[in-house]
Amino acid sequence: MFLGKLFDFQTLHEEKLLEKTKENTELVLSAPTGSGKTVLACKFIDDYLDENPNTVFLWLCPGAGGLQIQSQESFKNVISGIQDGDVYDFINDFNPSGKVFFINWDKINRVSNTVLREGEHRNLMERVAECHRNKIDLFILIDEEHKYQATANYFVSELNPKHVLRISATPTTQNTYTEVIDDDEVIGAGLITSSISINEGLSDAIEKNNNLDDDLLLVKLADLKRKEILTEYSKLNLNIRPLVLIQFPNGNPEWIERVKKSLNDMGYLDGNGDIASWFSGDHPENVEEINNLDGKYSFLLFKQAIATGWDCPRAKILVKLREGGSESFNIQTIGRIRRMPERKHYDNETLDRCYVFTLDNKFKEGLTNSISNSFYSVLYKIRPDIKNFTLIKESLNGSDRYAINPEAVVLKIRERFFKKFDLNKDGQIEKSELEKSYGFIFGTKLKTNAIEGVARTTNDIRFLNPIFGGEHDIDNHEDGFIIRDAKRRIARSIGIDENISNNALRVLFGPQNQEIDVFSKNEYEFEENNKVIKNLSLNEYNAFLINNRDKLIEIFSQVNASEIATFKETDTIESNWYLPKNQYYKHHKKILSDVLITKNAFLDYRDNILLNPNRSYGEINFEKWCQNSKLVNWYYKNGDKGKEFFSLVYRTAFHRSNFYPDYILKLSDESIWIIEVKGGVKSDGISNNIDPYAKNKFESLKKYTLKYSNVNFGFVREIGTNLYISNSNWSEDMQDSKVWQPIDSAKAWLKYE
Repeated sequence: MFLGKLFDFQTLHEEKLLEKTKENTELVLSAPTGSGKTVLACKFIDDYLDENPNTVFLWLCPGAGGLQIQSQESFKNVISGIQDGDVYDFINDFNPSGKVFFINWDKINRVSNTVLREGEHRNLMERVAECHRNKIDLFILIDEEHKYQATANYFVSELNPKHVLRISATPTTQNTYTEVIDDDEVIGAGLITSSISINEGLSDAIEKNNNLDDDLLLVKLADLKRKEILTEYSKLNLNIRPLVLIQFPNGNPEWIERVKKSLNDMGYLDGNGDIASWFSGDHPENVEEINNLDGKYSFLLFKQAIATGWDCPRAKILVKLREGGSESFNIQTIGRIRRMPERKHYDNETLDRCYVFTLDNKFKEGLTNSISNSFYSVLYKIRPDIKNFTLIKESLNGSDRYAINPEAVVLKIRERFFKKFDLNKDGQIEKSELEKSYGFIFGTKLKTNAIEGVARTTNDIRFLNPIFGGEHDIDNHEDGFIIRDAKRRIARSIGIDENISNNALRVLFGPQNQEIDVFSKNEYEFEENNKVIKNLSLNEYNAFLINNRDKLIEIFSQVNASEIATFKETDTIESNWYLPKNQYYKHHKKILSDVLITKNAFLDYRDNILLNPNRSYGEINFEKWCQNSKLVNWYYKNGDKGKEFFSLVYRTAFHRSNFYPDYILKLSDESIWIIEVKGGVKSDGISNNIDPYAKNKFESLKKYTLKYSNVNFGFVREIGTNLYISNSNWSEDMQDSKVWQPIDSAKAWLKYE
């Protein structure tokens, strides 16, 4: 018997899920954090067992945050008359029918699938097999399914349940049916905050405190907001103490101590009940004290692991500190501060909002990328009329990134710098000219940017405007993680070993090393002769790398795409590649399909796959052209990484990489074509191609088709919705009619000779 009470929107979605089990084996519940997914699932189980008593529910929970215990306690609070247990109870229960077992799958995620406990003799899989023999149906509920999709899929295939229900705020899988609860429904019920405030008061604080450390200033702003919220609760006679979450994505010990010291200076003591820490292997003893609405802790220091399934309604403020800028905000993390403590709004703007403070310059990008969670992976089967299709694929046997001559990197980068920035050809590059004409930043201050404003939902944050986030003097020790991240990103942009890239940066821009004993005479002279920017101090050099990181990445990438340097190449493996019998593609969870794409190589491939950002606009137009063209017999959309997909090898200045062409086509004349789709031109005629290595890949495909004469190739680009193709030469200029042919023209599909 269900003892709880659902909101109207929860009842509506629970009834829809129950009805859909009659025609769907797998279901997905997509619902925001704080929407009451657990209670809804409990009501669903109660109703399902009323109609299907010969069923056992296995509720799989990820291990982080004790979600198994939390979910089981929630179940006991709202359900009466249904027995529950854990994985050991399930194994030892000779009649599990009509019961619910909560399983922490960290305990069963072993190669042997054996749950280890002293005196335990039964294996989980043996108990499952016995259920099948006794005609007891298995219903698997997968909580927080986005965390362990591969593991979950493995157990689904092994346990062979009658039904599967996957639950998450950001699910990644869909098979047949997805029930979606929107933010607005949950906001309307008062369960989550009415809006999200980003960096409230930051611009004013930066203006007043420009010499303060930016990240620590965020902590002070968060504390001011915490005190304001506490005052507003007190006015309503509510004994609720708002909690500030401070996130360290990488858990850097020095940075954690730095923040603790700042909090101590503000009057909050680590051992005095003001500050709690929840890192891996460092769980606080009194977790309930953190979760209680009147808990004594004011600050909780944590990293990403705590985000999964954690429930603390008094958490109101999130401070995300930068640890290199590579971490993207996660909707799951923001969801931890969106719950209303008493599951209702107070008609008080301060209390009905949640608050985020961050200088992470990837903040909006992370949330924009999360839109891809609107798409779910679905397994498609190959058409029966397409059999035994094969090509020869190429792949690298290892990596070239260690094989480049370090001096070659220095010389090629230096050559590009002087070609681009030494306009008067006097053999010198002046800092003042780089700063004035090209926007380079010099000095010892680190520049930061942020966004500020209020958004109703996480997706709305994308539309907030950026503000200048201030500056502070670099500290080579305390800002070390930001320095290392800038160097790491630059190395990654050209695909070489970080040590080689760091050496090139030091030679080109770093302070001249005066210790002859450290370097040989030749090394010292090489550095002296190839220095691009001279006389930078160590602080100036490190600040230069951080503030100009994106400019340096652009220049390094341009060199890598257009120059040729000598390096020792690793082996290229050639092997037979077969069109996969099954492949996952993503389709939209809300937009229903109207059109079956019959020309695709897989069954039931539909137009709700052809949506941006799941496909680029060029890819969408090209697939629509394939569907409508009489030239095309069938086409295959290749994956973008992985051994199971078709690949070639292309070369850049400093290394080689695997390249996965977008499409493989078989035309009505039986000819085979490999197609790569690139960005076309914008309305102003400027190239919209964002791949700096397009020409390198073009040459790789041309070389491949000259070697294998039974295969043709082409690069496809667009002007508006009109498609053009080339297999002769690469040119960014799409007005060059000798290169780019209309895709329906007679010349378009002639093999390049």
